[in-house]
Amino acid sequence: MLRQQEDCLALAARLGFDDPPVFIDNDVSAFDGGRRPGYDALIAQVEGGVTHIVVWHVDRLYRQPRELEGLIDLVEHHPVRIESVQGGGFDLNTSEGRLMARQLVAIAAYESGHKSDRVKRANQRLAEQGRWHGPARYGYGPGGVLIAEQAAVIRQMADRFLAGESIRSITAWLNRSQIPPLRAGSDTSGLWHPYTVRSVLASARISGQRAYSPGTRADPAGGREILGPGDWERIITPEETARIRAILADPARRRTTTARPSLLGGIARCGKCGAGLTIAGHTSAPGANPTLRYVCQKDPSHPERGGLSISAPLLDDEVTRGILHRLGRPRPASDTSPISALVEQIVETNQRIALLEQDSAAGLITPRERMSGQRAAEEALQAAHRQLAAAGAVGLLTVPIGDPAGLESWWRRLNVADRRAVITTLIRKLTIAPGRPGRGFDPARIRITYAS
Repeated sequence: MLRQQEDCLALAARLGFDDPPVFIDNDVSAFDGGRRPGYDALIAQVEGGVTHIVVWHVDRLYRQPRELEGLIDLVEHHPVRIESVQGGGFDLNTSEGRLMARQLVAIAAYESGHKSDRVKRANQRLAEQGRWHGPARYGYGPGGVLIAEQAAVIRQMADRFLAGESIRSITAWLNRSQIPPLRAGSDTSGLWHPYTVRSVLASARISGQRAYSPGTRADPAGGREILGPGDWERIITPEETARIRAILADPARRRTTTARPSLLGGIARCGKCGAGLTIAGHTSAPGANPTLRYVCQKDPSHPERGGLSISAPLLDDEVTRGILHRLGRPRPASDTSPISALVEQIVETNQRIALLEQDSAAGLITPRERMSGQRAAEEALQAAHRQLAAAGAVGLLTVPIGDPAGLESWWRRLNVADRRAVITTLIRKLTIAPGRPGRGFDPARIRITYAS
């Protein structure tokens, strides 16, 4: 583009025009019919009395015959001559000039259309082969290389959506957690928007599948047509993509309100059959107020299911205490899981920051020493947070780890969906063993396996 501009300015100088105005439509095709601000500004100059146009080649000025005819109509009242670096000049006010222009634009339109057909066919062949196409997308770098930190975010987004959370709620969580979108900081607001979240969730890409819809500019509600598996690593399963698309494409979804999820519904599992527990109201006697319990629902097709339940409020409290205790204190020596190691590292780093502030207040270190130590500690915290995201622990990115009092306040501010995200990050398996008839709540029935 710069070399073409230099050639045009050199031709203008030879023609006796010094310092002419320059009009550029960079990265805007003259063939696809889109708006061309530079071309529109040039036409306004012609209407204002400009008599010469200098272009690198006439196909840089117009490729659509309708654009040329509009210019020919214009020069009937505003005479203008076109000079080109490649191809010479011609006068649109003469019949010979108009004939030459029409022949050139017809050739340019044919060449552009032929090139477009070749590109579309090549892209279709790549799609049929399952090859990655296009630039980096959220979750993937160039060529479809998985970005672990972003993949963990997508995994959380999908889990939340399939658990009943809305697109707007997921968008609010992303922005509240200060998780940057793909192009944050590059002339963007740095915020997630509902249409971006929807596009990511509906894409075939995140489940390792190749989609192809050459005539579609905007993504349809149910996503683009899937041709088959892709040659890159998936983040969620194809079955999950199908479920997400079915929910997004359901017209009834816009007219109904999704029920608010329970804290442990689907997370807690039956110790007899392994099915996920659901929350239900239970009445001990006629006229009594119902109490909430997590229950293993009976299923005629699975006779082993049913007959197990546990108090929902008491189970919620017990699991919450375990989660806050784990986040508030360093791990035991027997725990060698990567996530626990990172949690312990964050605890120790926060303690180091607190000691720096205490030593500075006591005059034991200089302000410069405190600032240097705090800067190093904050860099260590950022590195630990990146590793948490890479390990799939996105739910822990905003947690005041190592601060028991702060954790209590933080937990109260979270909504149910955010609390579930923290729980599924820290707990790999939550099983409720069968209880004995007539006995009250028994914490020994709760068996927690923390994530490794």
